[in-house]
Amino acid sequence: MPAKNPLKSFTRFFLLPLSSLSNRLGNGFYIGLAVVVCATAVFAIATGSTAAMKNKAYDLIMKTRFQHPAADPGIVIVDIDEPALAAMAPEYGRWPWPRNIMGELVEGIAEQKPQAIVFDITFSDQDVFNTEGDKFFRDIIAATPTTFFPMIRLNKQNDHLSELRVGQLPGVSKLDPAASNTATLAAILPYFFEALDDHRLGTNNISTEDDGIARTYDIYANEYGWRVASLPANVATALGVTLPNQPDILLNWRGRPPSYRHVSFHDIYFDLLKQKRTRPPDEFTGKIVIIGSTAPSLFDLKPTPLAKAHPGVEILATSLDNLKNRDYLRELSPWIYVLVTLAAVVILTATFVYKVDQRLINLAFTILQTGFLAVSYLTLNFFVVFVDLTAPFAFSLVYFTVARFNYLFAGFRRSGQPFFSTLLDEGNRCHVVLAQCHIGLMGRRARLALGASIKREISHTRYGLVTPPFFKGMPLLHSFFRDTVVLYWLAPQMNAGEMMQDVVSVMEHSLPAIRQAKRRHVSKGGATVTWLLHGFAFTVDAEETWRLKGEAGMAKLFALSDKTRKAGDEDIVYVIATKDFLDMCRSVESLRIPEELMKAGLKY
Repeated sequence: MPAKNPLKSFTRFFLLPLSSLSNRLGNGFYIGLAVVVCATAVFAIATGSTAAMKNKAYDLIMKTRFQHPAADPGIVIVDIDEPALAAMAPEYGRWPWPRNIMGELVEGIAEQKPQAIVFDITFSDQDVFNTEGDKFFRDIIAATPTTFFPMIRLNKQNDHLSELRVGQLPGVSKLDPAASNTATLAAILPYFFEALDDHRLGTNNISTEDDGIARTYDIYANEYGWRVASLPANVATALGVTLPNQPDILLNWRGRPPSYRHVSFHDIYFDLLKQKRTRPPDEFTGKIVIIGSTAPSLFDLKPTPLAKAHPGVEILATSLDNLKNRDYLRELSPWIYVLVTLAAVVILTATFVYKVDQRLINLAFTILQTGFLAVSYLTLNFFVVFVDLTAPFAFSLVYFTVARFNYLFAGFRRSGQPFFSTLLDEGNRCHVVLAQCHIGLMGRRARLALGASIKREISHTRYGLVTPPFFKGMPLLHSFFRDTVVLYWLAPQMNAGEMMQDVVSVMEHSLPAIRQAKRRHVSKGGATVTWLLHGFAFTVDAEETWRLKGEAGMAKLFALSDKTRKAGDEDIVYVIATKDFLDMCRSVESLRIPEELMKAGLKY
């Protein structure tokens, strides 16, 4: 007696109960799985638990999309870059430079009548060594209403330590009439913030997701019932743009940085000092001029979907561009994704419950999943809508994977695979029916279609199985069986009667499809379908003589093939059965054989 395999015993310990449960549940497994997947999907989408998948999809599409909106030529960045730092250092020293330099720059640019001059620099502290420069800058700012400045919102946990009241900030408004006038918040403001009337001061915090990537930009924040707008939102409002009624926007990036026109700070500043300027006098006329830095040494860099070190001034320009042109990305309601997910899972459930051909299921699933990806990708290339179908993709993939494995496991159980069934354990008595179904139609497509219908009937049985194509990859041998569907049934002795009824049921339920094929297609001669049937019983023994009996049984089945042409051309079905098979039929007292099959040759 062979030694037991410990690994096999361990594996069977888990797989046999699962296989047995799946067999008892039948179609209930697919329906129950659908309920679980759908409930999980609804909860995950409604609570935002799928945000990580959405972010990854957004990042990937942004990196790979084949077209994106061009950067607005009306936005220009005056860049404090590394060349500017090097050029200014001999006369003005290291950064930060004296404030009068900024005042002179604003004064010179303002002469050209730009739409706005936006600073991406926070002038938080006064220059104690150059108070005159501070005063000059403050006076220029006060006299230039098209200038806008950022403030940095600090950690909310420090609000109770701050003496700055929200209501003191210029341009804030109440979202809640009951908002407290004494509410305070922690923030870093320009030292001259009191000179910034109306909406010239806004937050410039670049929000990041849990993974540290910047994808959105704030429009406003609700601070204790007060509406505190962001810097780009205030600039857009000054330009007459209607802001979206939402706290932030999903950015529609203009490509990898640099996306906007950059002019080095020192080129502009030194030209303003000349008696005879060489730069165009209308260079900034009607433009939005953003003054900021791309110099790595000033550390204003953030990771975005397009770059690991995306200059903050470019992110600010992108948000302004999005608001100005109203092409920020819109997102669909989460409930749309819930409905799409439910629909996808229901469709997949129906294909498994109604035993659709597995090739069609695989094709339908591939088309469905490809469609999800294609819609998400193409909409971000042609529209300003982000259709995030990652959740429907993921949950339908989970359903399909589990259902497909269950389908495979059910086949393993029926076929006696030792990890999923005890049928072929030593000492068991089994009954087998072998069948060849010869299809006598002209046209390969017609034969394949009728064969698929017969195979589908097998999937509705409890014991029936379809064998894989014989000799696939060997053209000569494969051609001998290409018009033949080979089937078999395997059952323990106690269920032999149910198995025999299964065999008859498949033949009976295939009749409508065979009749339809007969009407639509030309026959090669003889019956449209010829059934060759053989049956036998065996006991699994240690000497493996049962395998030899199986080989002999297959030989008897194939020996019937030369009789397939004996039927008349008008016959729909012709049945040729061995004596062994007919004896098995006689042994089942309750076996019901329809009259049409008896006339076709299935009689004993």
